[in-house]
Amino acid sequence: MLTPIGQMREPAVILTPVRTTDSSGGEIITYVEGAPIFVSLRSLGTREANELGQVNADISHVCYGHWVDLGTISAKQRLRVLETSQTFDINGGPLNDPKRAYTRLNLIERENG
Repeated sequence: MLTPIGQMREPAVILTPVRTTDSSGGEIITYVEGAPIFVSLRSLGTREANELGQVNADISHVCYGHWVDLGTISAKQRLRVLETSQTFDINGGPLNDPKRAYTRLNLIERENG
């Protein structure tokens, strides 16, 4: 489903993990914010399945953005919407339009930030 560029109105940032060493020699992963970009965020119905007594959530949101901004994103990074401070894990790699018009990301909302 193509998202018109005029619907990419939500400011967001890409969070990139950076490994640092603390004073005791252990590694700490912190996330560094990139430059603000504009995306279109669509909420999906969350589908949960009971498997062996455990509840697992699937994709909760779909994000569309400019190919230039999201075309090389990885699943290790995260996306944060600036207005609501919602943070999302990226499920899989980016789904790029063959004409490089837009990129789609499948997201899972983080409940603990």
